[in-house]
Amino acid sequence: MLVNNYRFTIPENDGYINIPLEIKWDFQGRDDSIDLFEHEVIEEVIGKPKDYEILRFTHDIYDSIKTSINYEFNFYSGTPSTLSSSISTDWVKTYLVEGFTPLQVYYYEKPFTKSFFKLDFYDTNDTLTQSNYMTIIIPVQQGFSEETSISPVLPKVKIRIPKFKLDFLGDTEGFYIYWLRDVNTLNIKTFYMTAKFFNARLGGFMRFMNEPQSTFSGNKYLFNESKYFYYRVELDYDKKTYSVFNNNTRIGTESKPIIWYEYVNQD
Repeated sequence: MLVNNYRFTIPENDGYINIPLEIKWDFQGRDDSIDLFEHEVIEEVIGKPKDYEILRFTHDIYDSIKTSINYEFNFYSGTPSTLSSSISTDWVKTYLVEGFTPLQVYYYEKPFTKSFFKLDFYDTNDTLTQSNYMTIIIPVQQGFSEETSISPVLPKVKIRIPKFKLDFLGDTEGFYIYWLRDVNTLNIKTFYMTAKFFNARLGGFMRFMNEPQSTFSGNKYLFNESKYFYYRVELDYDKKTYSVFNNNTRIGTESKPIIWYEYVNQD
């Protein structure tokens, strides 16, 4: 067999052999691109994750050290037929004008204890476009008391009235506002609060206003709902507190409570 003999001389220095191979890097990072594409598609289909953790807001301090929030609910003691001649004192802070007996209130019978006040918080006071984002329930078992008689042969007893002082201690239910921690999730810091009372004895709700209808001249049923059915609530994320306003006046304090008046419907 004929073979060629080659002799290689090992150089004193390192030797290199250049092999002209074509190398392209088109597929470099392709896996990373696929992962990024998958992430974008998932975000497009299900949306970006949002922080729905809840933050607790307390009533802002006033008079240097006080924190309680104060409500007063006034029920109309007359009838719709007498509304045209009504005066502001016809709205009173007692459950008795709503048909509850002193015995029902004193012994916490179900027609009374199943009743409650309902505060709804909207993003606007425009009834055509608003959305309800929060609700606070204030039970009738809380609140101040008044003396009344439940029997002619027994001494007077104390029964609840619709006047509340809510704080960190004592009557606490309804004191806190719970809202989203991350403002980027839903950036709403101003709410408009309305009030209703559920009368379990009758099985229906009644609305409240921030002024009695006796103050309206002319038609007692014709007024601006966006003005008279709401109070404004402002959240402060830095202090984690809230404050309530009637126009630009802060209310909810002991000297200026949040006062509600039963709305008397034509029906």
